[in-house]
Amino acid sequence: MLKETPVGAPIDRSQRHGSPGLLLVFTLVVVAAVVGMVYLDEQKHALVLMLFLASFAAIGFLAFLLYAIGILQFSGRAARNDITKSIVDGSADAQLIVDREGKVLYANAAYQALCGGIPGRLASIRPVERLFAGSPEVSEATYRLAQAAREGRRTSEVMRLVPALTGGAPFAWYRVRIAPLERDGGTVQHWSVSDITRERERNENEFQELQQAISYLDNAPAGFFCVRPDGRLAYVNATLADWLDLDIAEIAGKPLELKDIVSGNGAALVSAIQGMPGGVKTETIDLDLKRKNGQTLPVRLIHRIAFAADGSAGVSRTLVLNRSHGQGGGESSEGLRAAEVRFARFFNNSPLAIATLDATGAVDSSNARFAALMPHSKPGEARDLKHFVVEADQAKVEAAFREAQSGRGDIDPVDAVLVGDPPRSARFFFVPAETREGDKEVALVYLIETTEEKKLQEQFFQSMKMNAIGQLAGGVAHDFNNHLQAIVGFADLLIGNYRASDPRYQDVLQIKNSANRAKSLVRQLLAFSRQQTLLPEAIDLGEQLSDLTNLLKRSIGPTVELEVRHGRDLWPIHADPASFDNMIINLAVNARDAMPEGGHLTIRTANIAPAECNGYDIEGMPEAEYVLVEMSDTGTGMSEEVRKRIFEPFFTTKDVGRGTGLGLSSVYGFISQSNGFIGCQSELGKGTTFRIFLPRYQEPAVEASATAPTAVAVSEDGAPPAVQAAQPIADHTGKETILLVEDEDAVRNFGARALRSRGYTVIEAQSGLDALEQVGDRIDEIDIVVSDVVMPEMDGPTLLRELRARNPDLKVIFVSGYAEEAFRKNLPEGQQFDFLPKPFGLKQLVEAVKSVLGSAA
Repeated sequence: MLKETPVGAPIDRSQRHGSPGLLLVFTLVVVAAVVGMVYLDEQKHALVLMLFLASFAAIGFLAFLLYAIGILQFSGRAARNDITKSIVDGSADAQLIVDREGKVLYANAAYQALCGGIPGRLASIRPVERLFAGSPEVSEATYRLAQAAREGRRTSEVMRLVPALTGGAPFAWYRVRIAPLERDGGTVQHWSVSDITRERERNENEFQELQQAISYLDNAPAGFFCVRPDGRLAYVNATLADWLDLDIAEIAGKPLELKDIVSGNGAALVSAIQGMPGGVKTETIDLDLKRKNGQTLPVRLIHRIAFAADGSAGVSRTLVLNRSHGQGGGESSEGLRAAEVRFARFFNNSPLAIATLDATGAVDSSNARFAALMPHSKPGEARDLKHFVVEADQAKVEAAFREAQSGRGDIDPVDAVLVGDPPRSARFFFVPAETREGDKEVALVYLIETTEEKKLQEQFFQSMKMNAIGQLAGGVAHDFNNHLQAIVGFADLLIGNYRASDPRYQDVLQIKNSANRAKSLVRQLLAFSRQQTLLPEAIDLGEQLSDLTNLLKRSIGPTVELEVRHGRDLWPIHADPASFDNMIINLAVNARDAMPEGGHLTIRTANIAPAECNGYDIEGMPEAEYVLVEMSDTGTGMSEEVRKRIFEPFFTTKDVGRGTGLGLSSVYGFISQSNGFIGCQSELGKGTTFRIFLPRYQEPAVEASATAPTAVAVSEDGAPPAVQAAQPIADHTGKETILLVEDEDAVRNFGARALRSRGYTVIEAQSGLDALEQVGDRIDEIDIVVSDVVMPEMDGPTLLRELRARNPDLKVIFVSGYAEEAFRKNLPEGQQFDFLPKPFGLKQLVEAVKSVLGSAA
């Protein structure tokens, strides 16, 4: 039976009691010793007894020694003088410790008082789950506490109990905690119950006082706001919210930044204020705030901000005075108020960045545009103007400032690059200030940002350079095509004179093959100059790339891993399929060369909506619907200097003999001619990404009319598409009369011989005027005209108009080293003609003529 403890004393069953097992062992040892003596010789009894008593004496002496030095303590007294236990015993918070089975191990006097039973009696102790029972809210909290106790977790709950457990109060607030404690290799549960009624009442009183203070501040006749260091508004009072037509509930529901309520660059002006480390700075700023409907509100800010020991800014407090009409003082101050508002608006909303400089060149004051343009200084760092520009331009900025400081006028403007990323450029104008004794300002500086101007200049110069190179390349290609035409043509005439076994046959064949390789080089030049002949059609990129995958894998080799990611529901594009394939292969081969030790090549396609265009930062690309082809490699990458020149013809970084420098230039020309755009991102050691944007193609609702111009252009293998699409025509002979107009004698001679060899009657003319003279009144005898485009005296399009005036149904084939689009604009709308690009062989010429004459029949 539990012995009663004095009133107010804790119930403590946590001490370790005596062990019956040890007592039984000790008894058995003594009995065994006595029994053993019975069987011993009587002469040895005295010796055994002496040893037995000596052992007990030694054990007793050792126990006394351990007790004296504090190592050994008697049961029930090990913790009687423990200071921490005394603190818990006398704690005003109720403390209860139970084991895992719910057996009470300890309850201090405060917990016994909560239970309301007889102090010191174990039966009067109720567990916390039974002690707190009442409303559903209390029951739920109690259940959560019990669940945490079973799971061995720490937790706490605050509960309002009606009525209070003690004192007769109608209600009380309690904070109940549960925490596991380690004891003798197991765990026990420590419950703590605190009466926090007075604390809650004090908090409620403080909250009411705070609400009153906030109400006073909200309804003050001035606006007020606080800004965090990151620019987010921490508080806006109701007066300012009303001025700006803002809803307090909306402000609380979404983050609002200073720039959202300040007009123009005013937020940068406020954020640019610097102070001494550990100090407080107050500035008066006149600017415009921005109402919800976009209208401006002239105000004066009294901005106060404290700085930490490291110079970093803390939360600012700002008083806002309304300076709109009718908010000032009497009539005498209205004119001054209006003038100040006009000046503040003029000064802070000026597109010019304006600042005053002191004798050291540091910025003393500035307008909002200047604050937005210049980078923020580090905490505690002087805002020296020359530190705002890159090191290479600091000397000339400093020199111009010193001239202004000396009072000199007509200082030349200074162009400099501002520090920061991305780099920006500006033009500085310095003028001396009208100073009086005591004034700090010695000079004024005006800035105009020229970043976009410089960018446009670079784009214009680059465009002019590319156009000039393109015109030169196109002209060279045209003249070269005329020479190749003669070589290819006469090689075809010669090759027909020899058998395949004749050694001369191989010589002529080698000439023709070399001419064809030169033709490929000319085609790349024409592609760059956007004068190549294209046969565009609707292309499904998914199918096109799938068909090209095997060829790509063979082209890049086994050391480069190819991955193709097809976009979903890709839009069709309108482009020449063969040129598109050449573009992809060209870029893939370049990627392979950039990965000599192998790597990864990824081709990705996707639809690009107009809203996504700006995110790719492609110069000159308008917002529209595009299909993206992205090719990324893990190669060596390239420097910025190399990247700027990659589309120039004959520019290459490859070894001599490994490249012509026309691959990427032809890619650029094909994309431009297809109304697309290309961009390149590259970094040394990290790889390169090309992005090609081709316009989305939508099928026309009405088919093209029969009078639309058509073209007969040679394909990669030299055969006209019309001939490729139809069944091969064995008979290329004819008896029709052909007017052949060509200013190059060699080309004209080849054409005439080729056509006459097939049975045609050929009338030769060396210019347009010569052709008209030879035709005369025999226009009805002419079945077809084969004419060059660019000729002296009269060009091909003019000749077409003259001949069609006499015979509207006359068939015409234009041949040229230029692309069809180069002269189509000079033709009357609706004119029909066919086109054969130079250089062409004998077979292609007679097939084209036969095809056009056959369509006429």
